[in-house]
Amino acid sequence: MIIGNILIIDDEEINSETIKDTLEDVNYNVVLSRNAEQAKILIKEQDFDLIMMDVWMPGQDGMSLLAEWMEAGISIPIVMMSGHAEHVDVVRSIKLGATDFLKKPLHDILPLVRKILSEKITNTNSKINGINFHLPLKSARDLFEIEYFKYHLKNNNNNIAKVAELADLEKTTLYRKLKNLGLK
Repeated sequence: MIIGNILIIDDEEINSETIKDTLEDVNYNVVLSRNAEQAKILIKEQDFDLIMMDVWMPGQDGMSLLAEWMEAGISIPIVMMSGHAEHVDVVRSIKLGATDFLKKPLHDILPLVRKILSEKITNTNSKINGINFHLPLKSARDLFEIEYFKYHLKNNNNNIAKVAELADLEKTTLYRKLKNLGLK
């Protein structure tokens, strides 16, 4: 019986295969990705309970992918990994929203994975109607506004004047807000 789905994003094959073998031995399903581009496709196609991602990868690095996913409101716990990380990388990843930061090579990974996945179950129970109440208020508000404006833009054929009227905003304020939210 599979007890959790884990995505490992790491261009170092030996490292990712070792983690995969360890986790699969205790009934986790593990999917490997060698880069950010492949990981983005996998995230759209499959549900994961945990993501473990290397900081340094060819193409898009792990930090920028973490930032991208956090901005998009991803709710999957993400653990960053690196064999030669600086203290500043650890601090930056946690500030961006990573659940934890591990130094490679990884030793005794099972207790950490079990802890994170048990916390995820607890956090899932603290959501009401799909809203994550553990997000900072600004992040929660931004996620709501993005969905709000996407909905009204779609239903009003992208008519900015109509959406501004519905939102009780000046058109220039709405343009600025849409730009800040990444919608225009």
